[in-house]
Amino acid sequence: MIIPGILEEKFEKAVERIVSVDGASSEIQIDIADGKLVEGKTFLNIEKLKSLNTKSILSLHFMVKSPSKYLISSLMLSPFVMRRIPNVNTVITQVVSIRQLKCFIKTAKNIGYKVGVSLNYNQEPNIIGPLINKIDLVQFMSVVPGKQGNDFIPEVLEKIKRFKLTYPTIKTQIDGGVNTTNLTQVLKTGVDNVIIGSAIFNSENPRNKVLEFIKAAHGSTINN
Repeated sequence: MIIPGILEEKFEKAVERIVSVDGASSEIQIDIADGKLVEGKTFLNIEKLKSLNTKSILSLHFMVKSPSKYLISSLMLSPFVMRRIPNVNTVITQVVSIRQLKCFIKTAKNIGYKVGVSLNYNQEPNIIGPLINKIDLVQFMSVVPGKQGNDFIPEVLEKIKRFKLTYPTIKTQIDGGVNTTNLTQVLKTGVDNVIIGSAIFNSENPRNKVLEFIKAAHGSTINN
């Protein structure tokens, strides 16, 4: 699946980009960064997402020092009733520490989210081995995270192939630096989802670009 990825400092700009591709893909991923864990910074008040009524489901990718607190903050008004943000289906976190990861998984599952873990290009999947049966997907960062437009790191592709052989039932996705030039190579890894940011939103018509990527991915899958 092709998933547009959005990383924006201002909530209003993020909404503008969501609207520009809403419905073109069944899912849109929104990055949440605090400027501490990675270089970039985005809006942090995920409560604002409750105001959106989208055709596409949303996933949130947390690149923050304390990911669990962003989930808990959504429960502040009703501390004894765990409710997820409408249209947000999956929450994904970078691996800050195993202790934090365990807390994030437990909190997210209690709320009703699917849970993903995102590995940096220089992290090996074995660091999450003991928790693999508690998560729904593993995301592989193929750029230095923090901003869109960073260079693609091709070594990550072999890492995905090895992971798929070891854990064939775990959903995988790749995030960063994917474009029309390397899409076929990326899909040959067997990865399930491809997050694409700048190659979509730097185009004149983001919606049409999403559809082009979907068509290209479908053709590549048939040919392989």
